[in-house]
Amino acid sequence: MRGGRGNGSSDRMGNFFVSPLLFWAGLIGMALPILIHLLNKRRFRRVDWAAMDFLLQAQKINKRRVKLEDFLLLLMRCLIMALLGMLLARPFLTFDAGGGLFKAARHERVILLDDSLSMNAKVGGTTPLTEAGKAVTNWITTLASNNADDSFTLLLASRPERAVYRDEPLTEDAVNQILEDVKQLEVADAASDLGKGLTEIEEMLDPASDGGAVNRIIYVVSDFRARDWSPASEKETFASLKRIGDRAAGLYLVDAGATAAGATDNLVIDEIAARDKALIAGVPSEFEVTVRNLGTSAVTDLAVRLTAGEMLPLERTIERVGPGETAGATFTFTFARPDDLQWLEPIRLQAEVVPEAGDALADDNVRYFPARVKPGLEVLLIDGDPSSQYGESETFFMQKALAPRGRALSGLNLTVMDDSELETLPLGDYEVIYLTNVFRLEDTARERLEAWVEDGGGLVMVLGDEIDEESYQNDLHRGGEGLLPVTLAGIRGDEEAESWAVIDPEDVTHPVLRLFEGDGSPLLEGVKVFQWWGSAVPEKPEEGQAPANVLAYLSGEERVPLFIESTHGAGRVMTVTTSLDLDWGNWPTEAASYLIVLQELTRYMAPKRSDQGVFPVGGVLTHALELTEFRPDGSVLTPNGSNLPVRALPKAGGEQSTTWEVRFEDTAKRGFYEMELTPTDGDEPRGVLFAANVDTSESALERVDRRILEEALADSPIKILAANTALMELGANKARSEYWRWALYVLLAFLCLELLYGWWLGVHR
Repeated sequence: MRGGRGNGSSDRMGNFFVSPLLFWAGLIGMALPILIHLLNKRRFRRVDWAAMDFLLQAQKINKRRVKLEDFLLLLMRCLIMALLGMLLARPFLTFDAGGGLFKAARHERVILLDDSLSMNAKVGGTTPLTEAGKAVTNWITTLASNNADDSFTLLLASRPERAVYRDEPLTEDAVNQILEDVKQLEVADAASDLGKGLTEIEEMLDPASDGGAVNRIIYVVSDFRARDWSPASEKETFASLKRIGDRAAGLYLVDAGATAAGATDNLVIDEIAARDKALIAGVPSEFEVTVRNLGTSAVTDLAVRLTAGEMLPLERTIERVGPGETAGATFTFTFARPDDLQWLEPIRLQAEVVPEAGDALADDNVRYFPARVKPGLEVLLIDGDPSSQYGESETFFMQKALAPRGRALSGLNLTVMDDSELETLPLGDYEVIYLTNVFRLEDTARERLEAWVEDGGGLVMVLGDEIDEESYQNDLHRGGEGLLPVTLAGIRGDEEAESWAVIDPEDVTHPVLRLFEGDGSPLLEGVKVFQWWGSAVPEKPEEGQAPANVLAYLSGEERVPLFIESTHGAGRVMTVTTSLDLDWGNWPTEAASYLIVLQELTRYMAPKRSDQGVFPVGGVLTHALELTEFRPDGSVLTPNGSNLPVRALPKAGGEQSTTWEVRFEDTAKRGFYEMELTPTDGDEPRGVLFAANVDTSESALERVDRRILEEALADSPIKILAANTALMELGANKARSEYWRWALYVLLAFLCLELLYGWWLGVHR
């Protein structure tokens, strides 16, 4: 920010004359008639002779009258010289833009410039920002050339609290720098806040700030898009404008927008969406790029490209996007699977629309996506009945189904352990946890598990013959407030395995069971379940509790819930009321359906983290950091190449936790931000990728109706003008009026009067 006033009043005459030096020359010229008069008096030598005595006696009678006549003639000739200098100096009087004469000691010109993305919409070879820059340049140049005792303030709507110039005196050096800086102005990637800018101006107009000694003339320069200037939706903006109009010496709304045909045509990439829950190396990943047509005519054969890192771009063609409609292009990438799968470098994805003739704004044709590729979806199996015997552990068959052998990759990374490690294990490393036939959970483990689910984790509770019914009822159900959504009613079924129940899908459209719809249902017919836990699902959950959803039942002598889905905070819980090994049924022997259900169930329960790291420009970049794995100090590489330091801090109230948070707020540019963290084990630094994208609401180029705008401001002194208006004549030069013509008329009148008066004196004498 530039600011501070110097001594800008060295030549006060500059406030009244265009060329003050010529006025001073005229005043000096007044001495010429006097000098000539004095010289003429010295041209004759006096000689006394007798006849003159009679003449001298007669002259004494009219001496006073002659002196007065000569003085008047000399005065007229002096005034003629002064008027000649005044004519050449071009006199003027200055009125402020509010209509008062000399209201304050000086004037400050305050320009609030809309630098939102829409100001870069190109129509007819120019943009609103270009036109606004030309207008500001012309105003400043005119002010400087007139030697006005003014100062200049420039605010940008994207960051009005940080003025580009504040109360800058318009000296020659300052003007040159201002003009250079105005040429360098660019649109901001962050969304503009016009209301915040007006609030900043209102604070400047507070008389307490300067005692009312400064007249401020305000100019709001914008392209007047409907999203910012609709009187119906932006009531506070218009209320602020009216308050400013009443308090300022003048308020002008300067329209730099284009009204030509095609000025509102625009294509924008709304989103890059990953369809998978996680991006797994070696497993095909699908992305959909959504394009919106904000123009008034349809676009056909639209080319969309998607580039992953250094790979050659993939291109798809969208046949047609109607006005106001959206359309998508689907891309499939298989990210390379390197030998070292402990940590994979993030991939920079970039989608772009191939430029179209009917696309006024090119800045929103690109969108960024941080592809955080993982070695696999992290799944934790807590085995409540471990065994060293082949096929005897509770999770033996689950492991085979979730990570089958063969060339095809399941994309799941399995970790198996018993419940004793739940109290210390970093649960944040896992997307899905299976709690299989666990006897009971200690309070610490249960609380940690509940917190993990509330943060978005997916928990599958598989019941079996080892669980403590009382503990599950009191600790995990807790009257519907815990993780378990049902009340248990003892073990049911045939312990001798002579009778059984079969699986009866309730909702075959659910992602877990969708493959069994239609011809897929016979795959479940061979599954026999001999025993299960009796359970009751509440018909009406308590206030504040999410309802439980039964996906499938067991049909036999009684119809009991088999898969019960519920939510807990941001996460999901799936309860399976029978075991998933061979103790209570034969399902693991029905390999096709068993593998399908477990694979689909695991993917469904996993939180979607493939879109992590995407945030709007100007937002806060946050990242949870585990102090047991990484050092708290790191750095962020920004899109413009700057490498800025960051440091993790404990969350509010979590000083005792080992999970801290990194916050980074310097995100004013679109593009990729890469956070570099150093592992505590001394390994190579690791990068965490983020992507900042522009706010697509800035892409709506529809302009507000001028008549509606004028009606909304009809009862205020605010004026609406075009950017090419010569504002110097309306307010930017204090409404200056020149009077050189009047000086010419008076000069001619005095010349005629002097001639007539001199002739009269000659005849009379």
